[in-house]
Amino acid sequence: MTEQRHVPASGPDAAAAAAVPRSAWDVGLLEPLGAGSRAAELTSDAAWLQAMVDVELALTRALIDARLVPEWMNEVCDRVADAASLDLAAIAAEGRGGGNPVIPLVKHLGAAAESVRPGSSDHIHVGATSQDILDTATMLIASRVTAEVHTQLGALAGALAGLADSHRTTVMAGRTLGQQASPTSFGLLAAGWLDAVLSAGKRLDAVRAVLPAQLGGAVGNLAVLTGVAGARRADTASNTVVNDVLAGFAARLGLIEPALSWHTDRLIISELASALAGATGVVGAFALDVTVLSRTEIGEVGEQLGKGEGGSSAMPHKRNPVTAVLVTAAARRAPGLVATLYGSMLAEDQRPSGAWHAEWQALRELERLSLSAVTGAASLADRLVVDDDRMRANLDTTDGLIFSERVTTILAEALGKTAAFELVTRASSESVGTSRPLQVVLAGALASEGASEDLRRQIWAAFDYSGDLGQADAGIDRVLEKYRAHHARSEETESGTPS
Repeated sequence: MTEQRHVPASGPDAAAAAAVPRSAWDVGLLEPLGAGSRAAELTSDAAWLQAMVDVELALTRALIDARLVPEWMNEVCDRVADAASLDLAAIAAEGRGGGNPVIPLVKHLGAAAESVRPGSSDHIHVGATSQDILDTATMLIASRVTAEVHTQLGALAGALAGLADSHRTTVMAGRTLGQQASPTSFGLLAAGWLDAVLSAGKRLDAVRAVLPAQLGGAVGNLAVLTGVAGARRADTASNTVVNDVLAGFAARLGLIEPALSWHTDRLIISELASALAGATGVVGAFALDVTVLSRTEIGEVGEQLGKGEGGSSAMPHKRNPVTAVLVTAAARRAPGLVATLYGSMLAEDQRPSGAWHAEWQALRELERLSLSAVTGAASLADRLVVDDDRMRANLDTTDGLIFSERVTTILAEALGKTAAFELVTRASSESVGTSRPLQVVLAGALASEGASEDLRRQIWAAFDYSGDLGQADAGIDRVLEKYRAHHARSEETESGTPS
């Protein structure tokens, strides 16, 4: 099966691309959201090959440190470290024979090592099995992808924090079930988006912090490595040597040292998938809101578009919110991929037949979608145009019905909750039936029922867009405080300063 991949015009993938028929190339024709993101770069076949080489050589170097492999192998590792020197297309084609790409990789990497120094291939892939290398490469790719998703979530959060703070008093119609409900503020809506982004980022970071290396050998008991340690290190207990190799292997890759091999314990894969899909869903919900609010009939927000963006092949007037549409599309695709990865948790024996293999493309596609969607959402938030005047105009479309909850609350204090609700319900029905503002209808109803002048004044004044918006401002403050604390922790982590 021909592997679909992003093939650049130059760079480490170009040589391999030349060996693949042009008709088999995948350059992102149907993935426009990925353009401008690092999704293809971090998950391409070339990136995967490099990750597998990184893993193989990290194992060899850990064996050198444990004095199980001669020190001269360090120079060999240095000389063969760049995966671009290997024949990517050949490795991909030969992977069919053994069912995974690690088997031909070991052959090609061994040949490259032999060209540096004869006998070098004996010290590559010692004690490991194919799944060890590919699982650890999976974690290495995941670490790199989640780091970039973290960066893009941070950019998105910064843009949303700015919108939340600057639009505290921008009143808009709150909507439930597709209908205008009660007034709220655009700042609070943006704060809701921000709160979800912060939660998704926290969840993703938690998974990223526990990504483990994999090293178990054929059936997970490290029997070969234990035997090698016993034969070559008579001075030290085999268990101690093997533990040192495992610890050094994980540390060199920046991964967690596992207590046991996890060949059939796929919980980390499902947790990673869930966190990636969660981030994708959160930004998808934000993008979906943008598509709704940018509808012609609403027009409260818009995507700032450059020349040639947002157009139609048939209608010259169109200004489509293209980024929002593509981010939403990505979020709709993620759940199916997660289902495949959760299904792969059913892995039998010490090494599964098919479950592990089913993860590869599903996880890579999910990583690409997540990274593309979050990058697109960050760009969208940074270019979001907010139309305050249109928001105010839309508030007027219901002739005051949008204030029904507010006036019912005020009337309940004087008339009781049930009586107040019934009164406003009758007045609302009359307002719709006679095309008169609810404010006028309700004023007449209260006068006819002998309500006090003070109560009638309160009700009349309640139809004011600058009126009480409940805990909107306090809610915005809480989320912004959460954002500032998160941002400070991120900066401390990146700078290496202890928090």
